[in-house]
Amino acid sequence: MKVAISIREGELSSITLLRRLRHDSKRTKIYRAFRELGRVIRTMVLLRYVSDATLRENITRATNMVESFNNFSKWIGFGNNGVIAENEPEEQEKRSSSTPWSPT
Repeated sequence: MKVAISIREGELSSITLLRRLRHDSKRTKIYRAFRELGRVIRTMVLLRYVSDATLRENITRATNMVESFNNFSKWIGFGNNGVIAENEPEEQEKRSSSTPWSPT
C-alpha cells in the first residue's frame, strides 16, 4: 500500500520503482510483495473463470475469432509464409496470382 500511495502522491515515480525491482529484486520485500499480489490476482481471475459460465463462453468466442483470423492469415500467405523473395515483377505476379490448390 505504501508503494501505491507513494506513486499516487508523486513521491515515487514508476521508473524508480522499476529500477529498484530490476537490481537483485528477488531479495527485496517490494518484489516479494508484488509477486504475492500477482499470485492473488491470478487466483482470483482463475476462480472467476471457473465459476462464471458466461465469462468462459465470451473467452472461448474471442479465442475462436482470433484463431480463425490466424488460420485465414496462414491461408492467404501460403507460399513461403507470404514472402515473395524474387524481385522480378513477372515472378511476383505469378506467385501472387496462384492459389494453394493450383500452384504455378
